[in-house]
Amino acid sequence: MNVRPVLSLALLGLASIAFTASASESATECVDLGSDQEIVRAGSGQQIFLRDGQTHYRIGFARACDSIQMTSSVKITTDGQENRLCPSGTKVRTKEANCAVNAVDVISAEEFAKRKKRGSR
Repeated sequence: MNVRPVLSLALLGLASIAFTASASESATECVDLGSDQEIVRAGSGQQIFLRDGQTHYRIGFARACDSIQMTSSVKITTDGQENRLCPSGTKVRTKEANCAVNAVDVISAEEFAKRKKRGSR
């Protein structure tokens, strides 16, 4: 039995698992956001999608954030520090409400583009 093809196949399988995991994974540390941002609002008010430079995030809310759909101003803060995004303790402020964040996932640029396309319909 030739082990080389089996080993190659196993490594290929591991690589595809790693790629899938990196396509969307939970953020584990705080990030200081830059000035090059774009926000895409999801229809239900349960989440938004954020592009910060070359990095893309899905930000989920603990409860529906209805005001996110209508506001022209969104501020992301953690412990009073503006433009700081953390896996816990972050709030998204609109003119009408403060929405508690309960999930921050790093997503691919392709996923962000897909969400942006859906949002512009």
